[in-house]
Amino acid sequence: MKILITGGAGFIGRHLADFFSKKNQVTIFDNLSNSSKKNIEFLIAKKVDFVKGDILDYEKLKQTCIGFDLIIHLAAKSDVADSVINPDDTIKVNVTGSENVIKCCIENKIKKIIFASSSAVYEDSKIPVNENAKTNPLSPYGESKLEVEQKLKKISLEFEIDAISLRMFNVFGEGQNDHYSGVISKFLKNISKNKPIEINGDGTQTRDFIGIFDVVTAFDCAIKNIEGKKGQVYNIGTGESISINELVKMILKITNKKVEVIYRKAKRGEIKYSVSDISLAQKELGFFPKQKLEKELIKLLNRFN
Repeated sequence: MKILITGGAGFIGRHLADFFSKKNQVTIFDNLSNSSKKNIEFLIAKKVDFVKGDILDYEKLKQTCIGFDLIIHLAAKSDVADSVINPDDTIKVNVTGSENVIKCCIENKIKKIIFASSSAVYEDSKIPVNENAKTNPLSPYGESKLEVEQKLKKISLEFEIDAISLRMFNVFGEGQNDHYSGVISKFLKNISKNKPIEINGDGTQTRDFIGIFDVVTAFDCAIKNIEGKKGQVYNIGTGESISINELVKMILKITNKKVEVIYRKAKRGEIKYSVSDISLAQKELGFFPKQKLEKELIKLLNRFN
């Protein structure tokens, strides 16, 4: 297949491009706002094509999309806290940009698209949430993801496009940007340098952490089972949660280090409790996560040492 990955130079995109380029022709479309060309040099060496472009530039996107079989749409502003401060920017990129991607599928007769959605569409829940749970985004970021899901569902039915939205929970793994993304990368970097760990809130908030290789598997499962799907949404997590305080204890135990833990004010727009019910993805996509948090933390810590 010919696969275009928008936002393909980012953390998740690089792993997807690396995996799918082994058997497919892959092109990355990215404006490098969250990455750099240096980060994808290893992919270019593997014959992955790169086009520097912005999803808000419709004409360039449309021209780039010609001849593709499938689009994996990752490009987005994904900082939840920033979306609260700059909601218009987030909506513009995430919604208008996604509308451009969908329009390109229609114009270029691309019949398959997978959209990277987020658990941020849900409200707080201490019990595992399934895809029928109440959607009540606490941030403009979550609102933007939900709006695109709904648009994709409508368009896929109207134009006979096979489409899937994957609601990813908290992704972590090698190559994640500690300045921009999840707490695990930030914690590991600080501990490796014997710096204090900073927690936003009281640390009782829970997260469902899923390893990047399981996420890649989820996209692979989605592609293999996309036929006939018209915007269906699937949770991509592990079905298990851990509090941030427990996560810190686990990391400190693994490293046998003692560092100061500093508690900061909780960020606006962040969900307090989050855990997935992945039974639908298991049943319909054949997705079964295999990575275990503690084992993956040990691997990542070895990278920092």
